[in-house]
Amino acid sequence: MRIFALGGYGKVGLPASRLLAQSDMVTEIAIAGRSLDRAERAAKGIGEKAIAVQADAADERKLTALMSGYDIIMNAAYDNLVLPSIRAAISNKAHYCDANVVVEEASQLSADAASAGISSIVATGVSPNISNLMGVYVARQLEEVEQLQLGRADIYNFQNGDELTPLQWLEEPQQSLAALRGFRQFIIWVLGVIQKNGLRTVRSFNDGRWVEADAFGTGMDVPLTDGSTMTLYPYSVGDPLFPSIPSDLSIASPVEIMFSPFPHQLNDLLREYSLRVAEGNMDPEKATNSFFDTVESDPPRWLAFTDDFPPIPKMWLRAVGRTKGRPARCSCWLTAHMWNVGGYFLTSVALAAAVSIILRGEIRERGVIAAETAFEPLPFFDEVVSLIPDPPPEGKLIDKSFEWLE
Repeated sequence: MRIFALGGYGKVGLPASRLLAQSDMVTEIAIAGRSLDRAERAAKGIGEKAIAVQADAADERKLTALMSGYDIIMNAAYDNLVLPSIRAAISNKAHYCDANVVVEEASQLSADAASAGISSIVATGVSPNISNLMGVYVARQLEEVEQLQLGRADIYNFQNGDELTPLQWLEEPQQSLAALRGFRQFIIWVLGVIQKNGLRTVRSFNDGRWVEADAFGTGMDVPLTDGSTMTLYPYSVGDPLFPSIPSDLSIASPVEIMFSPFPHQLNDLLREYSLRVAEGNMDPEKATNSFFDTVESDPPRWLAFTDDFPPIPKMWLRAVGRTKGRPARCSCWLTAHMWNVGGYFLTSVALAAAVSIILRGEIRERGVIAAETAFEPLPFFDEVVSLIPDPPPEGKLIDKSFEWLE
């Protein structure tokens, strides 16, 4: 099988290409991108199965010609290249897979993809994809789903792919401060979303009925990686940032709740500035600058790691609703070990898993397909675990819990 890896030398594409090159199914993988030098260096590092190809997806005619003869197009390039890449795959009758978030626009090409006899699976990263499949999994545990709730505690540096984790809160506050500075743009971005969309409530069962609860103000019962729960306080509650939760599985619209891997006192400070932005009293950049100014004025106070830091998962999904006539909730979360697997690398693993499943001929549906339609949750999670070089203990990507609410 031959793979054309567009963006195959990038922070998502290169790890995915390396994983796929280890498969006996794969005979050739073209590392393609605008920089021939980077493609050649990446191909050399991967080994004899890899070749370098200079390709610019903006030149759709040339891209279509370059893709001729390949079994699947793996797109790890930018969002604006998704549609021309899918059209090139359709022209070549080659399957397609990406880790982008251009779902609605890509779906408009579904009829053409089906006519060409190809499966084009879009958004096969962590969120969307793993998050969507976690949502499908918990929703299936209830007979009626009131709401799907996505919680996350990961913070990213979009430039270099670094992820801030609880492990980075060191004993030396100045080291923690240096780590924190790399995530300024992420905080500005999230506060910008809050400024645009405001804060939402979540569905909760109280006094025998479903009510709208203020999770930002009063906190929320969160599943922890050790299987217990704890009331924690998010810094954002809103609509899903991406199509990262299926929207057709619950009565109320899904909600995304953002926590942080920060020490309690720092999380409270971020919440304070989030509220100021939501109330229109500060713009995102000024709030972020004030946040960092406050932290830098007294690092030992704000960055000290306390012994009672909760083992919060980097991502969890919860379905609340009814089964057997009784209110209940089912939660699943990424295991504690997944904090050791960077978010960008996990995206690469999920993309490689999706490509592998397609190459094995396990996807019968043709057209442009969302991850939650293409894959079964637990088998896909097993596929992901099988590709992680340092797999989690007990071979599990997720843990779960089920609770009656009365």
